[in-house]
Amino acid sequence: MRRLAWAALGFAVAAGLAEYVLKREELPLYAAALAVLALAAPLLRDRTCRAKALTLCLSAAAGLLCWWGHYAIHVGPSEALVGETVTISATINDYVERHEDYERVEVRVTDGAPREKALLYMYDGVLPELEPGDTVSVQIKVTSAVTRQGARSRIYTSQDHDLLGYIQQDTLTVTGRAAHSWRWFPQRLSHRVEELCDRLFPADTAPFVKGLLTGNTLQLQEDTENYTAMRTAGVLHIVAVSGMHMFVLVAFLRLLLGKGRRTSLLCLPLIGLYALMAGCRASVVRAAVMQALYLMAPVVKREADGTTSLAAALLALLIVNPMAIGGVGLQLSFACMAGLVYLLPRIMRWMDGRLPMQNALAAYVAENVACTVSATAFSVPLTAVYFGQLPLYSLLANLLTLFVVECVFAAGLVVCAVGAFWPGPAAAAAGVLGWPVRWCMWVYRAVAGLPASSLTMDRAETWLWLAGVYVLFVLWHALRKRGQSVRLGVPVCLAVIGLMAVLVWNKLSLRAGEGQVAVLDVGQGECVVLANSEAAVVVDCGGSGWTSAGDVAANYLMSIGKTRIDMLVLTHLHADHANGVETLLYRMDVGQLVLPEDVDDTDWQRDEVLSAAERQGVPVLLLSEETSVSVGGMGFDLLLPMGESDMNERGIVVLARMGQMQTLVMGDAGREAESALLEAWAVPDVDILVAGHHGSRSASSLLFLLAAQPETAVVSVGYNPYGLPAPDVMERLGYYCDTVARTDQQGNVVIDLGGESLGETG
Repeated sequence: MRRLAWAALGFAVAAGLAEYVLKREELPLYAAALAVLALAAPLLRDRTCRAKALTLCLSAAAGLLCWWGHYAIHVGPSEALVGETVTISATINDYVERHEDYERVEVRVTDGAPREKALLYMYDGVLPELEPGDTVSVQIKVTSAVTRQGARSRIYTSQDHDLLGYIQQDTLTVTGRAAHSWRWFPQRLSHRVEELCDRLFPADTAPFVKGLLTGNTLQLQEDTENYTAMRTAGVLHIVAVSGMHMFVLVAFLRLLLGKGRRTSLLCLPLIGLYALMAGCRASVVRAAVMQALYLMAPVVKREADGTTSLAAALLALLIVNPMAIGGVGLQLSFACMAGLVYLLPRIMRWMDGRLPMQNALAAYVAENVACTVSATAFSVPLTAVYFGQLPLYSLLANLLTLFVVECVFAAGLVVCAVGAFWPGPAAAAAGVLGWPVRWCMWVYRAVAGLPASSLTMDRAETWLWLAGVYVLFVLWHALRKRGQSVRLGVPVCLAVIGLMAVLVWNKLSLRAGEGQVAVLDVGQGECVVLANSEAAVVVDCGGSGWTSAGDVAANYLMSIGKTRIDMLVLTHLHADHANGVETLLYRMDVGQLVLPEDVDDTDWQRDEVLSAAERQGVPVLLLSEETSVSVGGMGFDLLLPMGESDMNERGIVVLARMGQMQTLVMGDAGREAESALLEAWAVPDVDILVAGHHGSRSASSLLFLLAAQPETAVVSVGYNPYGLPAPDVMERLGYYCDTVARTDQQGNVVIDLGGESLGETG
């Protein structure tokens, strides 16, 4: 490993320790200690060890100081404003992103706050048409850019924005329009490509092509069925601009122009331009740096070295922003690339001689298997930790579509380039190109529909299986190194048998007691699963987590052997309780959908939910009065407190009876609904209370807790700007309940009924 790689390793490890472990105020002391330790490096006898020790100590000290300095200069001043409402002047950096329930835009602050890049969110309003280079004045409420998403890890709500803010309604004023400057050319070019995709390609294929070429997946996300299928099949990386795109771009240019030095030099500015078009995300910068070094190696008469290139890319990112080490995208990108650098050559050598590589089909399959295994070997644990699930058939999806996607990417660039001048011929070519895209989407839907397509990592036995798989392959490699002949099929078969055992065990675990109540970690939202050996009922399905609440629910149900939801109850139709319903309806067979009849007709979720239910043939019950139903041996009272103030108070309250245990799910019901329940209904003692309104002080009143006497309370909550759960509510719940759990700290809260104790897993 070359000195640059050791320097990158020391810098990255130090930045990671500063990010996750060490106290910020102590970082200069640790850096000084490492500098002193470096003075002892010359005492080592071996010259190579001496150089490595010196490099590691000095680079680690630099990493600690760089992280400390970046926080002090950039993040600290912005964090000091958290909770404040300030008026800022700013320059627009990119075009407005328009989502269903909010809009956001990236800006560079010029006055009124630290002069940093900021991401501004607009709820309950519409931003004007803005272009890069426009200047605005706007009032914002500042929130922290560094948060904890769920129980799994600390992450950034944005990639490299030190300032986040919520735009106060009707305060944004455009103070200047953009001048035509080369500074904004990449953003304008990316926007132009997106417009050409919409204009040239068929409507059902344009979102995929747009995401593939520019990394903009907003329109693709609106196609719930296909986006859900891609996510479940584990192929969303295809439309996240990364190394594959850079590789295909360079390969295509070299195919057209030849492989000489002139072509390499021409590729460099194009790589830089494409990285700027794609937003300079961590995966993009990593790919751009590595491709640039690969191209420059023969020009300067040096051998291309994957380790050095990877190290250079990592240093380039971390020196600019050492806190980026905590970003999920950076970690996953470098984990995948590390696997390709270190494992791919070894796997290909192992395959060579064992497989008929002279056969084109065999070579294609072998190379794709080797690339997929190499790229996922180091990234799988990160995927499991961050997203709580593992796609089991991503290898099959890649085998059937990866070559097609690469061709579509290269051809899509050509079609857009031609379409800018000759739209007629380009549109005809785009129509033909739509068929390979449709093939890919068909494959993704088919793979996503396979049994146990995604494994949920919320049980200890699942983590034991995953650890066991790595132990098996490490042992296999160690035995081979010692000269012992062990067939690869042995660890593969043992891994598959272990997976089957986990799936069967999860399913049988429901038969051991009276069932289970699972309050799932969906970020700021709610999704509750009530299941026994005979049936499954889901109450609400919405949230703001990394993964759609519908995917979280479907993956969890599949992990306990459920392929059908007998009843899906929506307490009300706010996004944080219903924005995952479409995904869930596409992924699971649902017997009946229940929602309150008295909801706000202007709420956009109602139309989308009802349309999705109609497309999937799911019968809908609009509840207008208290109803009792029995599902698979479980009894449910669906109550309507009918408060008057807002939709929260008019939602459904669910009382579930499972054996001797009673669970009360309050949705967003507050004190008004609680008072109505106390007046019109004899509130029984309940064993489990899913607290109302995510722990808001408007719910879980003293009188209600005295009446319900819950033994266990669960608060479904994630990162939010509202200060939920409220401290006084948590204090109240802690006083009246034996156990209080919250999903933002513990992940999925799974309570097995009929056992000796209540347990939480995350």
